[in-house]
Amino acid sequence: MASLGGRQPPPSPSAALEFSMTIRNIGSLHELTATVLRALTLYSLAEFQSGNSTTIWLTAEGSAFSITDDGRGHSLDKNVSGTSYLKFIYTHFDYPFESDQGAPVQLQGIGMSLANSLCSELTLTVRKSEEELQHWYRNGKLFQSNRAAVFSKTTGITIEGIISSTSGYDTSAVNSLEEWLQGVLASNPSLKLFFNGTQLLLSKQTAA
Repeated sequence: MASLGGRQPPPSPSAALEFSMTIRNIGSLHELTATVLRALTLYSLAEFQSGNSTTIWLTAEGSAFSITDDGRGHSLDKNVSGTSYLKFIYTHFDYPFESDQGAPVQLQGIGMSLANSLCSELTLTVRKSEEELQHWYRNGKLFQSNRAAVFSKTTGITIEGIISSTSGYDTSAVNSLEEWLQGVLASNPSLKLFFNGTQLLLSKQTAA
């Protein structure tokens, strides 16, 4: 996994090995890491189901994770009652954002904000065809951002984070995440799903 704050282009699907794999040998996976990845995967899955993406890439090791999709990417200029849409969906627990502003709550942003609040560090990269936006968060708070003209063949988002919880590791999280990802594939067989650089394929048991 690239270091937080560094630009991480999405892996090329053609570079992935096309054989089934198990993630049981990855080692202890942080239970909250698996939970956050499941939540973020649902956002990317919605983009796939709407016909705007084809592939989701995930990585996880201990308390560190990343997820990338090739969807449309967040809107960069959208505002809600004068407040940046990205502020709504990544720092929703700061609501109300202004002392005199009672803007409508955007419920679709609660999941993103909750994931962000669980991380000691989180980097969001939004790729558009001709520009890129990066936000860096610490303990749920935006502390740096950069928007630049960058040509990209693939649009979408990348979220990298480190879970801040000091709770222990739970090896059962590895098995439950594998089972969950296989369920996602079973329900969406045309989805290309990669975990730690390797494409996941349906097991015979899941496909049956």
